[in-house]
Order: sequence, then C-alpha cells, then structure tokens
Amino acid sequence: MIDNYSVNADGEIVEGVTHESSVEVGAVTSAATRRDGTDSAADKRDLPHKVRVWHYEDTTEIHLRYYLLRPVAIEIFSRHGLNYLLVFNIDERDDVYNRLLSMELPNLTVRPEFLKVTTVSKLASTRTAMSLDKRAKKMFRRQLTTKWQNGELSNLRYLMALNTLAGRSYNDLTQYHVFPWVLADYESEELDLTQASTFRDLSKPMGALSEKRRENFISRYENWDDPIIPKYHYGTHYSTAGIVLHYLVRLEPFTNLAFKLQGNKFDLVDRMFHSIHDAWKSASCDNMQDVKELVPEFFYMPEFLENRNHFNFGVRQTGEPLDSAILPPWAKGSTREFIRLHRQALESEYVSEHLNEWIDLIFGFKQRGREAEAATNVFFYLTYEG
Repeated sequence: MIDNYSVNADGEIVEGVTHESSVEVGAVTSAATRRDGTDSAADKRDLPHKVRVWHYEDTTEIHLRYYLLRPVAIEIFSRHGLNYLLVFNIDERDDVYNRLLSMELPNLTVRPEFLKVTTVSKLASTRTAMSLDKRAKKMFRRQLTTKWQNGELSNLRYLMALNTLAGRSYNDLTQYHVFPWVLADYESEELDLTQASTFRDLSKPMGALSEKRRENFISRYENWDDPIIPKYHYGTHYSTAGIVLHYLVRLEPFTNLAFKLQGNKFDLVDRMFHSIHDAWKSASCDNMQDVKELVPEFFYMPEFLENRNHFNFGVRQTGEPLDSAILPPWAKGSTREFIRLHRQALESEYVSEHLNEWIDLIFGFKQRGREAEAATNVFFYLTYEG
C-alpha cells in the first residue's frame, strides 16, 4: 500500500486526499493540514508516500467495514498488532475481499470452514461476500464467548473482540470502540471493589440509571406523536465521533481533529472534558442530552488524561484553566493509578458477573424492538443501520 494517493471523480489516481471522493488507494490517512485548517501546494507536494508491506502469513483477521456509513472498506489485522483500513470504490471492495480470502493465509483466525470448497467466482456478489463475513464472525464470536466464559479471556480483551466483530474500528471515529462505565463511585478516598454499590448497574443504559431521568425519557417516548419520525428515548447517542474527540482531546491526533470539528477552534471550554467525576454525573443523571459511554483508553492509557502538550484550551467560568483531567480522590493524583484501579474494576468479580447484561444492550438482543423498548434503550432512528 502507498499512503496519500486518492482516486478522484474521473477515476484518476492523484496525490493527496481529494474532496470529490472519499475513496483512497491504500490505507486511510490524513493529508497534511495546518492547525488553522488550511493547506498549501507545498503541503501537498511534501505529503509522505509511505509504502506499507506485510506478508500473507502475518495476516490474522480480515473484516468487511463501513466507512462514512458506506460499505466500502476492508480492515486487515496483522499478528504484530497493526491494522489497516482500506477504502475502495463500492463495486471493488467485495472483489478484493473475496480474493484475499482465496489466498493462502495460514494464520487467519476468522475463516469459514466451508471456504476451502468455495471458489472465488462463486463469491462475486456483495450479498454473498456480506453473508460469508457474517457467518465467519458468528462462528468466531461463539469461540470467543466460550473462552471468556471459561475465564480464558479477560473482560477487556473480550470487549475489544466484540467491538471488532460488530464492525467498530479504531480507524473510524464514527464507529470507534465503545466501553462501559463500570464504576459509580468517583468521590471516595479509597475504592472498595468488594461493595456492589461501588459499581454502575450494567443492566441499564446510561439514560436509565437515574430513576427520575428514566421516567422523563419514558414520558417522551410514550407521548411522542410524529407521522414520520419513530418514537425514541434518546435523541443523542452513547458513542459518536464527537464523543470520542471529547474524551481524547488532550491526545494527538485527536486534538487536531477536535480543533477542526469545531471550525478550527476548540469547543467552548465549559463543555469540554475536564473531570471524570463530572463526566459521570452528567452522563448518568444530571444532563438529559448526555448518555455517553466510555472509550477503551479509560482502561489502559493514562496519557490521554494528561495535557502533556500544554494545549491552551481556555479558562472555565470558575476562573480555572482547562488542563489535565481532574481525577477521582481514590486515584491519589496519579493517572497511572486511576488506570490501574479502573482496569481492576473492569476485571472484578462483580463486572464479570454482569457484563453480559451491558453487552445485550449494546451488541445484543436489547438493541431494537420490544426488548429495547422495555429496557429504555431506543435511540433516534437515524442511528440504526438500514
């Protein structure tokens, strides 16, 4: 693959990322753009054209993906921990996917057992390719679930795998990995993981954790009367590109992406992520427009909580400058201690016993229909596929 080449509307391969088409040749990468949102001819001439090569035996997973809500991408994972999102024209993606699967890939973990007797010519249609991908994922998901139930997989690794199989990717902010809030105590000096009250109720979506707020959402749902827009509990969502950038704003390249999202400036400082306690209170009970879940970085990356690059985000109405995120008292002022305890909470006995309930809400049978309605888990209709 060669970075920073695109296919324009006329089918020509050109340097840089074109605005006429979102299709790129090779990996999806960001063109060189200044902090003020402008670029120049010199910027485009100086774009790096890095060549990426990997061996067939290094490939462990190949998944069909949506990119910008269109079925045009493939994500390839290697055994070295690297992964690439490749974006194609819509009529080329499935042909490439089928040809990749027909190759000798000895370490491919998500492989249908019947692939050996299926020829590439029989896999020509998009419907067949999508069916093949779904059947392979279903088989692999069963294997993963069995390992998790037997204690062979940690909760973190299982959630990572479920996100991947559900089509979520670190390479697409609109479908970024989603993780649950697992704690309800961000005020104590010491974190007691032996008490059930320390933890969030994983059987309920964020909007239903507070009984008062839950009743308000149910009232909106029951009194909704629109001939076009179906009823819903939540007009916002638990995971969006904006939410990912909200949490990761202190960490590049997310800082620059957040800057661009707000029109080449940072968001209003009092709306930015500044305190884990306040973020929890907003998402769990205080704000009718906030039902955010978390991103995986909350469980393994202390750096995203620190303003190591000394960005000037502005001054809050309290007169305090927005800097590194404010931690709970039990973190003792250490981002590493916060991550250690937060990860310990994720892997705790309580979460292990109840995590399946949250999975049902996000990835399972409580996403839609009567079960979603009963669980107060219906979102605005445009957030669903199809």
